[in-house]
Amino acid sequence: MANTNTTETADTATTVPADGTADNRPTGAAGAVWDALNAAPDGATVTALAEASGVSRATVTKALTAFADAGRAVRAAGEGTGRGRTPDVWSPIAPTATTEAGDTTPPDPSDDTATDTTTAPDTTAGTGVISPDTLATAMQVLSDEADRRAAAAESLRKAQDEEAERRARVDAEMRKAEQRETARVILTDLLSTVTTTLAAIAADDDERITSGMEDIARYAGSVRRTSRATTATRTGTGMRAPRAAGDRTAPTPLRPLVAGHLNAFPDLEFTPGEIAKVLDRSSGAVANALDTLVGRGEAVLTCERPRRFRAASPATSDADTGSGDEDSTNAA
Repeated sequence: MANTNTTETADTATTVPADGTADNRPTGAAGAVWDALNAAPDGATVTALAEASGVSRATVTKALTAFADAGRAVRAAGEGTGRGRTPDVWSPIAPTATTEAGDTTPPDPSDDTATDTTTAPDTTAGTGVISPDTLATAMQVLSDEADRRAAAAESLRKAQDEEAERRARVDAEMRKAEQRETARVILTDLLSTVTTTLAAIAADDDERITSGMEDIARYAGSVRRTSRATTATRTGTGMRAPRAAGDRTAPTPLRPLVAGHLNAFPDLEFTPGEIAKVLDRSSGAVANALDTLVGRGEAVLTCERPRRFRAASPATSDADTGSGDEDSTNAA
């Protein structure tokens, strides 16, 4: 049997619960919280109730939890999440039935209408929870992005491989053209040197023979190096063909260069070797070009041993022509 305290007066005897008063008001600090809660019928926060009742927030929270369990208070969950979330608001529940002596009877939980008016809002589905559909959409976006990046990386790799192959083909073509041009220059100069040396042998010109044989030996070495480089390129070893002596580019006709050098210094005489050093060509090829220029009247042989040449001036050409006529006349 519940413990009760009985107080008798002249007119009536009233039964009061052991933990409260006749109007169901709790005693002690809980009663102060109860008074503050009923003084704010529109609801109040824990902080406001603590200030109004003069007790700590922990005591207010404990009392409000007991009121809610007894069906005498309801909590409205705050909105938002994190630091921006608003605090919960507590409100008293108005009594739905009375007993004698003014006691308030909590609503029957089996009553549907009472359940509708006293059940607190569901706070389990808090704000900020990711739904399964949203999570599935996010995972699909990540998967699509991963596929896109993989496709882009594969496309870039293929483009890089194609560019590397194209550059390799261009480089091989350039090496081949360079080797052909180098061989052409070497063989052209070698042919000129051989021809000049043969003429020197026929003329019994020891100096030209010695110089020509040295040039032939030098060109023979260039021919061997060029041949090895061409073979290495054909077999795919990737060796670059060496440049010819003097690092020549495309061949240039030699005779105009020799004539230009003589005309630039009309008062000076030059040997084939001196002109060859200036033009970076073989002395045999230069000697052959000088002989051709002498035959065409564009140069004059001024000394036989060593052979020296200078540009033919108009007066010299006329004198040469006159001498030739005089010789012809005397011969006649």
